[in-house]
Amino acid sequence: MESFAYLPPFGGMFKKTSPFYAESYWYCMGGITFLMFVYLTLSGILLAWLGPFWWLTSPVGKAMKGSHYWAAQAFFFFLVLHLIRVWATGAFRGRRWLNWLLGSAVLLLGLGENLFGLLARGDWESQFVAMHSDDMLFVQPYFFSLFSPANFTASLAIHVAVIPVILFGLIMAHLTLVRLQGIARPL
Repeated sequence: MESFAYLPPFGGMFKKTSPFYAESYWYCMGGITFLMFVYLTLSGILLAWLGPFWWLTSPVGKAMKGSHYWAAQAFFFFLVLHLIRVWATGAFRGRRWLNWLLGSAVLLLGLGENLFGLLARGDWESQFVAMHSDDMLFVQPYFFSLFSPANFTASLAIHVAVIPVILFGLIMAHLTLVRLQGIARPL
């Protein structure tokens, strides 16, 4: 299986080499997850810039909100497939435990991002999720109800600004460790 990154003239541009065992679709799941994160970032910036009125009333806004939602589902789908591949090939062993920990933190933080994203949608389902998550998760009023799902502005700010920045840092640290340690050999 040859990738365009290995063929002339691209091979010299990318300076990319990959071991033979990594020439499989299973080894692409982390990269696809990263591409979903990039799309979610770009579509999220557009949605935040144009605002809730646009994504709730405009047909293009509704389509963009829908594609953002399904990209988030794809992000989790490929992230879980990546997690299964890493576990099945034993790529978390030895000195790679920190990278496994970073990836697990990305998964858990992504779940929180998904919750705040559902709260920020502004439709009936987000009100339903806000009511039930308030009863289940936010029993104590943390920071004077800053994290209350009923606080739309705080939920949107956490979803748009706080968690994505932390996720970006964790993903960059994860990718840096993969580049430094190389692709793990399978069991």
